[in-house]
Amino acid sequence: MTGFFLHPNSKEEIIDTYEEDIIVTNAAGYIVKASHISGRHYGISAEELLGESVYDLEKKGIFSPAITPLVLRQKKKVVVIQTTTAGQKVLITGMPFFNEAGEVEFVLSYSYEVSELLVIHDYMKELEQEMLLAKGELSLLRKEKLAIDGLTIENRSTRVAYETARNAAPLDVSIVIYGEQGTGKSTMAKVIHKESGRKNGPFIEIDFETMPEAMFERELFGSEFEQTETGLLTLAHGGTLYLKGVDKLPLHLQSKLTQILKERKYTPVGAEIPLPLDVRLISSSETILAEAVSEKAFHPDLYYLLHIVPVHLQPLRERKEDVRTLISTYLEKFSAAHQMVKKLSDDVYFHLCHFDWPGNHGELINVMERLIVQSTSTIITVKDLPPEYRKETGEDFSMFQLEGQSLPHLLESVEMKILRDAQLRYRTTTEMAKVLGISQPSVVRKLKKYSHFE
Repeated sequence: MTGFFLHPNSKEEIIDTYEEDIIVTNAAGYIVKASHISGRHYGISAEELLGESVYDLEKKGIFSPAITPLVLRQKKKVVVIQTTTAGQKVLITGMPFFNEAGEVEFVLSYSYEVSELLVIHDYMKELEQEMLLAKGELSLLRKEKLAIDGLTIENRSTRVAYETARNAAPLDVSIVIYGEQGTGKSTMAKVIHKESGRKNGPFIEIDFETMPEAMFERELFGSEFEQTETGLLTLAHGGTLYLKGVDKLPLHLQSKLTQILKERKYTPVGAEIPLPLDVRLISSSETILAEAVSEKAFHPDLYYLLHIVPVHLQPLRERKEDVRTLISTYLEKFSAAHQMVKKLSDDVYFHLCHFDWPGNHGELINVMERLIVQSTSTIITVKDLPPEYRKETGEDFSMFQLEGQSLPHLLESVEMKILRDAQLRYRTTTEMAKVLGISQPSVVRKLKKYSHFE
């Protein structure tokens, strides 16, 4: 706004602005200033308003109520809905201007037609939806960025595990990765190595579950007699040593490993001079090592050397979001590998999403490749499932208990299940809305509603 000065000798001056509907009245209720667009709501010009009393205009029905008396009485900002002779609704805001004595000397009011506010409201709602979509897209981009080398990070517990590992990766401290077989422990170990200060060094894996006890020292330390037998500790020098299945190492061999890690040196078989141990240790275990220590099944000193930062990877049965992404990932991967175009029917997709996958990643990968190569049509259906994975996939409404449940409550239960299944199948609320035949804001509203039941 420009040209607005409350000078005593400028009562007939029109406020020099074309952008806002502004009127200024004095303490007696007479209009002393008005912008060029003032009066448009009342069917009169700004010039005709100057010098008029708001009390008289109110009596004539030009508008109702007059805001000046309200501001004078309350001596503060006042907002009212005003009705004009044409029946329009106008939102009026009145602001008091005080003199040195603390009395209201002028009242400045500005107005917006309610229909204009509705347009602004609709615009804000539209903007809100666009922001919601943008947040969704940003979330997807972040998730895609976190899918590193087969490590899928959709589930919250997986995200926490990855963040813990990533924060510890550059610190060169010992890390233990816990999880069932096939939960991605080796992949996590490789990610930690790639994000560490030793990323340019070797990554050497020792699988204690498959290593024969008799070969323990020769495998780890190497042999002075055989120049071709370089120990894994030597190969890992300057890099990362991954102790896979450290909980499977027999107790008497744990003592030998503990001594090596404490002294940070080892001696090859048949040698006299020890070599320095310069490795970063990452271990994996299917059992909680603290419990193994309490049961005297794991050496306590080795536990303290290895267990600096624990990382826990949950099984797939507890990571349904990761399962959804893995199914889509391996469907595309094996379709491309075998030069086929395959899709999953909805019932097969939902069945696979809700399956417990006791074999975790290995089992899921196996099933997905079998489905790709064995199905005879483009759409993979229930009959394509291996017999041991096949079951009735139709909806079973017997899961909804009728006794004591009202029809609205039952309908809400069905709607909630459909929405959650759609969440598994589709990545955005826009896709969900298209498939379900409702608006995207409705999908967002319903998801928010049912989130309270989780």
